[in-house]
Amino acid sequence: MSFIDARRIDAKTVRTDVCIVGAGAAGIAIASELSGHSCRVALLESGDFKFRHRPQSLYLGEQIGMPNFSTGLSRFRTFGGSTTRWGGQCRPLDALDFEPRDGIPHSGWPFDLAYLEPYYRRAQAVCQLGPYEYQPSAWGAFDGGALPLDGEHLDTKIFQFSCATDFGRVYRTALAGSDNVDVYLNANVIEIESDESAQNATSLVVATFNNRRIRFTAETYVLACGGIENARLLLASNRIARHGLGNQHDLVGRFFMDHAYFLLGHFEPAIASYDRSYYVIESYDRVGNEQKVNAAFTLSERFRRDDRLNGAAIYFVRRPAYKTSPEYFSKGGRSFIHLIDVLRHDELPDRNLGRHLRNIAAGAGEVAVSLRRQLIELVRPRPRLALRAVLETTPNPASRVTLGSRRDHFGMPRVRVNWQLNTEDTRGLARLLQVMRQEFERCRLGRLIEDIAADGNGWPTSMTGGKHHMGTTRIHDDPRQGVVDPDCRIHGMSNLYIAGSSVFPTCGYANPTLTIVALALRLAEHLKRRLCLVVA
Repeated sequence: MSFIDARRIDAKTVRTDVCIVGAGAAGIAIASELSGHSCRVALLESGDFKFRHRPQSLYLGEQIGMPNFSTGLSRFRTFGGSTTRWGGQCRPLDALDFEPRDGIPHSGWPFDLAYLEPYYRRAQAVCQLGPYEYQPSAWGAFDGGALPLDGEHLDTKIFQFSCATDFGRVYRTALAGSDNVDVYLNANVIEIESDESAQNATSLVVATFNNRRIRFTAETYVLACGGIENARLLLASNRIARHGLGNQHDLVGRFFMDHAYFLLGHFEPAIASYDRSYYVIESYDRVGNEQKVNAAFTLSERFRRDDRLNGAAIYFVRRPAYKTSPEYFSKGGRSFIHLIDVLRHDELPDRNLGRHLRNIAAGAGEVAVSLRRQLIELVRPRPRLALRAVLETTPNPASRVTLGSRRDHFGMPRVRVNWQLNTEDTRGLARLLQVMRQEFERCRLGRLIEDIAADGNGWPTSMTGGKHHMGTTRIHDDPRQGVVDPDCRIHGMSNLYIAGSSVFPTCGYANPTLTIVALALRLAEHLKRRLCLVVA
């Protein structure tokens, strides 16, 4: 069998050996690894091959924490998941990211970078990246190479781009031809059922929009439906365990993390040759094809460790000048941009049309300034090397995903996401900017023109979330400090596993997809051993 529409299944129960929930990067990677082995695998996907608003509406929820975050527009219910919309930017986490760090409570993974390295190398191919090479010297001649910095505190880190690999498109044919993997589309998992001890998952309840209910039973279950939905599904499965499965220590949903992104000004090079370097993303339309890598400035790992700092990275993006101004990032400016993107079909509409219109009316002056600058630049373009920063947000137990009072079409509680940042998180970025400022002046590279307009809470108005949902089912040896054990199995349960970035205990500053796939390959290897699988 291959792809099956769950809406057309007459059976009340489907039996399989391994049942995976979610056909994004993690779920597809695991299913592909198990393909051809001596087990039956069911991969359940809420969406279809095409993006549709009805299943996507199941993601709508309440956002009560940091602004510029949407529960419904930051992930996608379709075969391929969020890889159908991502930018393809990848790098491994740093060695320091795996360590318990002084000054960063709740940090530390149960293994180090060296342990995960073989899986990173395999994930590199799965993500369709170039050679597994992240040393700057290997890319020194690319696009103008490195700027002539020699500061002991400043490092250069390489990011690679795939051609925005859509896992649903790339791996569809192979899964369709698999003898042991069945992919069920339009299959919405609304509950995990367990035995009376809540130690063994017994089935998954699947609902469809044409009112079918199907139970999937398996020996082993894997949740791979994202950093918000993994937590939501566990919390909502509360008929036996009152607070939700795996939540005996009130950890499911806590430590929610996302990368914070900012535009902080621009760089004016001292000489023309500095305008082109591999620190510059020329255009996001070029990455993956013409531009295979970009470099970023970070503080050295030794410096970060000694000064007890979280991570941050800054690189340049060539943008029109008006897109670097405070007016562009004002509330009115943001709402105006959102409405224009919706009209152009570059963005999905949300349900806050009234709020957007009020923001535009209240900020009409700022919107007018931004529009005037845009019109001027249509005649006289003034591209700038904008400073784009990404910040490692550190673990915060008050930052969490919970269940709200509203329910979706299937009666499942919708989520409430309370994204909270630690105030100390600003230190890593502030120190990086300070060191860059000193080094650029010392090396006479040009000027960093900082433009950091802040909101009422002191965060830059340009701040956006990276749509990298992490941390809600964190990995730890101790069940009082983590939801899953080092094998990614839920503490206290025999056969329920978690895949994806929800298991990250810390997030670094690197985009998460390469690490998600590396961990998925590692989990697939564990399942092969556990189930004594052989090639069929």
